Amino acid sequence: MTVTTDTPNRRAHEAACGRRIRERALGHAGSPEPLPAALVAAIAAQIEEHCGHHRLKCRRLAAGWTVAHAVEQLHAFVAANRLRPVGVTERSWKDWETGILPIAGTQDLLCRLFATSPMALEFARDYSPPDDRAAASAHDPHATAQLRHEPRTSTVFAPLLTAQLYGPERSSLIIVEHDQAPSETGMAPTFRFSTREGLPETGPRFAGQGPGRPPSADSVDSVIRLGEFDVRRRQFFAASSAAALSALDLPDPDSLTRRTAAAEAGAAVNVGAGEAAAVRHMVKTLGDSAAELGGGHARHLAVRYLTTEVAGWLNGTYTQATGRELYAAAAQLAHLVGWMAQDEGNQGLAQEYYKESYGLAADAGDPELAATALRGLAVHCIDLGYRAAAVRLSEECVRYTRHLHEPRAIAYYNATLANAAAADGDRRTATKALAASQTAIERAPNVPGESWAAHYSPGRWAHESGMILASLGDLNAAEEHLHHALDIHGLDRRRTRAIVLADLGQVRLRRDDIDGAFSAWSEFVDCADGLHSMKVHNAVQDMSARLGLDRLRGVAGVDELRERAAVLRTSPA
Repeated sequence: MTVTTDTPNRRAHEAACGRRIRERALGHAGSPEPLPAALVAAIAAQIEEHCGHHRLKCRRLAAGWTVAHAVEQLHAFVAANRLRPVGVTERSWKDWETGILPIAGTQDLLCRLFATSPMALEFARDYSPPDDRAAASAHDPHATAQLRHEPRTSTVFAPLLTAQLYGPERSSLIIVEHDQAPSETGMAPTFRFSTREGLPETGPRFAGQGPGRPPSADSVDSVIRLGEFDVRRRQFFAASSAAALSALDLPDPDSLTRRTAAAEAGAAVNVGAGEAAAVRHMVKTLGDSAAELGGGHARHLAVRYLTTEVAGWLNGTYTQATGRELYAAAAQLAHLVGWMAQDEGNQGLAQEYYKESYGLAADAGDPELAATALRGLAVHCIDLGYRAAAVRLSEECVRYTRHLHEPRAIAYYNATLANAAAADGDRRTATKALAASQTAIERAPNVPGESWAAHYSPGRWAHESGMILASLGDLNAAEEHLHHALDIHGLDRRRTRAIVLADLGQVRLRRDDIDGAFSAWSEFVDCADGLHSMKVHNAVQDMSARLGLDRLRGVAGVDELRERAAVLRTSPA
């Protein structure tokens, strides 16, 4: 039986077929323990040739692992080598075996785990001309990174490039002799193994690092790689509560120190405070546009800016003081891109950007920025229904307030905890956090400062607290807060005002104030036209569904509102 995979023109056999190939190969090779990495590579090549699986799956089957065992092995490898913990789950591993690319740091770990190269796991391709590859192989046998499959001939599988980086300094060649061509018989080929010892003790070196150590996947490398994938539309991310919580393992306090110490004067762009200020200015400009017109309006501009200008500066030469400013500014930009992605409906991508924002902010030593990134993740989890993860992340936000004195920031994070707890049905925690948030916002000065949370105005607090109260069942207080948000404090952004009006209509309908609901929704339709926001788009769909309720049949004005909603020009992207 065969099944079709996501890769064009590839048909894959059941996993049991790959296991049979492994058993036959080990029988011929004498089942050495532990299995040499090159032997696993040779078996994986045969599984790929005969069964057609993704190369990561072939490598796993060649190692004799289930998905659960593979995940355990990766975590054990990370722990044994004292590496940064990762939030890898069975679900994510299965996704990778369908062709979804892991993030850069995880790709590096998987290559280390299997002592192989990104090309061997199908994370990258060699686009050099065949003649160049042949010449490189003749000059250095370790440059042969693509396994060759030649029926009825002997094939030499050299240890792959990164086996020289992560494995022993001396290795061996595995000689595989095919007895039949799979394409002719449809059966797994019979093959014999032999070894050749004594490969040269050579391998690539990386500047600033000792032999045998891979390039570090620090916060800078990770956020740039994410942006590049985003630009090329080559990466698809699935949002999950586990992925959100994995952000808590990202901070690397020594990242900035390592990067500035390793930079060579004159080897890259010299960066100063002006570049960090430029990033902050662009974040404000692009953020103002997104707040007015929706997250989908200019996200591509923000991503391009990240992957061109900002990437060059992050990879430049700077002092630690400048580096902290630059990391913080880049964290703001990553957070903005994450918010834009969330607002246009790309939830998995939003989660990744929020995580990168948190890593950069924590590395920069900026507690407010770090808490704001965690807040983004928490609100994202609330929207997706990951209630426990939302509460956990929100509590971490509030812990950061011990280092803060800005009332708006303290109100911001406590309101997030109240929101998460209310969604989780924890009325006691929600009420306590909401009271702390109110106390803080009442102490906030009328003129916003330079705080990253300065945008959290009393009007925005009134909106959020109103919806928290609605979740807790206090509809009278909820409507009063939404009224304050709209008519007393005022809202300076069209997108924000539209969302508040939609929420007000919903609360009024729950209170059986049908005329009031229609009035709010009528103004919402006027405000929402032309916005590029998934949240606004969803609010239109929610309103349209409610207008079809039995209790509204025949009510004056309902047909007109439904017709206006039907032609409303909103876009989720």
